[in-house]
Amino acid sequence: MGRKKIVQLIIVLGILLGLILIQIYSDLLWGNKSDRDGKKEVIRIWTIHGDTEKALDIALEQYRKNHPEVAFEVTVYKNEVYQTAVNNAMLTDSLPDLFFMWGYSKLQRFVDAGMIQEITDTVREEKISEDLRSKGLDAFTFEGRIYALPLYGWEADIFCNREIFREYGMEYPNTYEQFLKVVEECKRQGVIPVVTGAKEGWLSSLYYMSLVQEEGPGNTIYRAVKDQSLFSSGQFQMAAKKMEQLTEKKIWQRNYLECDGYNAVYQFAQGKAAMLYYGSWGSTFLEGDKSKVKGKVDVIPFPNGNRREGIGGYVDTFVINKYGAIPQKEELIQMYMEVMQSISNVVVNDMGAGLPVYKNQTVEEEKYPILYQSWNSGRSKVLYPAYDQIMSEEQSGEYYDLLNRLVFGEKSYKEFIQGLAE
Repeated sequence: MGRKKIVQLIIVLGILLGLILIQIYSDLLWGNKSDRDGKKEVIRIWTIHGDTEKALDIALEQYRKNHPEVAFEVTVYKNEVYQTAVNNAMLTDSLPDLFFMWGYSKLQRFVDAGMIQEITDTVREEKISEDLRSKGLDAFTFEGRIYALPLYGWEADIFCNREIFREYGMEYPNTYEQFLKVVEECKRQGVIPVVTGAKEGWLSSLYYMSLVQEEGPGNTIYRAVKDQSLFSSGQFQMAAKKMEQLTEKKIWQRNYLECDGYNAVYQFAQGKAAMLYYGSWGSTFLEGDKSKVKGKVDVIPFPNGNRREGIGGYVDTFVINKYGAIPQKEELIQMYMEVMQSISNVVVNDMGAGLPVYKNQTVEEEKYPILYQSWNSGRSKVLYPAYDQIMSEEQSGEYYDLLNRLVFGEKSYKEFIQGLAE
C-alpha cells in the first residue's frame, strides 16, 4: 500500500474516531434523547413471601398503568430469613429503595440508625391521619415524627372447628379452666385439642402473652422491658407456670416441636384438630379452596377471661431508604403514598387477609366470614403488640430462646422467669 493511501486511511480512521468520541461525549453531557425517553426510574423493593407479596404486585401493576416511566425490581424473601437479610443490608449499607418492615422497636432500630426517610410533613399536608383508625400510626411514630404508613391490622384469635365441638357436645371456652376441660375431652375422644408450630417462637409467644393478660393488664410489659426485674412479679410467674402446664398436658399435636406456622394452619384446615391459636391473617387459608373446614370455623378470643384486651394492632409496613432513590424526587414520595394505600385496599378489601386500618375499609361478612368474626370481636379491645416488637433486639432474642426451652421442656417456668428477670 502506498504512503498516500496509508495517510488517507489514517485520516479517515481519525475522523471516524473523532465522530465516535463526539457522540460519546454528547451522550454523557446531554444524554441521548431516544435513550433518555426510554429510560425508567427503577425502584428496588424487598418484601416477604405471602399475601403482602401478592398485594404488592397488584398495587405496583396499578401504578405502572398511569406511570410507565417508573419500573420496579422486587425481591421476595421467605419470612424466616427476611429479618436477617434486612439487618445485614443495614449493616452493609445495601438496603433497597423500599422494604418491608414491622413497627415499634424493629423499625426504631433503623430510625435511630438514620436509615429511614420520615414522611411527617406529607402525612400532615394530606391529612392522612384523619383517614386512619385509632392508633393506626402508633407503630411508626417516634418522638412525634412519622416514618411509615400502616398496611393493615391483625389480632390473635382461637379458631374453632365447629363440627368437632358439636359432635362431642363441647362448648367454646371462656376461661383458662374451661379451656383445660375442652383439652381433656378432646384427648378422651382421640381428637387433637390444638395445633401449633413451636418451631417458630412467635406462635408459642401468643400463648404466653395471652396468659400474662389473664393475670393482669397487658401494659405491664412496657415497664418490665425497662426494668427486667419486674418479670419476676406474680403476673409473669403465674403465666409462665400455666405455660409449663400446657406443655405438660400435651395439648398440641405430637410433632408440634418440628412444625412451623404454615403447617399448623394446614393441619387445622384439614380438620385434624379442634382449635388453632393464630393471627387473623390465617383466615385466608381457612377460607381457601383447599380448606376442609371452610364454613365450619368460629372465632373466639383466647380463653383467659379478659375481654378488654388482646394481642395485635397495626405493625406491618414498607419504609423508604433515606439514601435511596425515592427521597430524591417528590413524585416518588407521592408514589409511596399511593402504593401504600393501594396495597392496604387490596389486602383488606380484595384478599381478606388483614383487618381494616383506613376508616373507609370494612370486612364483608358474607365474603370473608372468618375474618369478619376476628374484626368484630376485636373492635372493642385494647390490642397490644407482640413482645418482640416492644423488646429490644437483644431482649427479644433472649425471650424467644427462654420460651422455646420452656415449651421444649428444657427449662422449668421458674428458670424461664429467672432468665427473663436477670
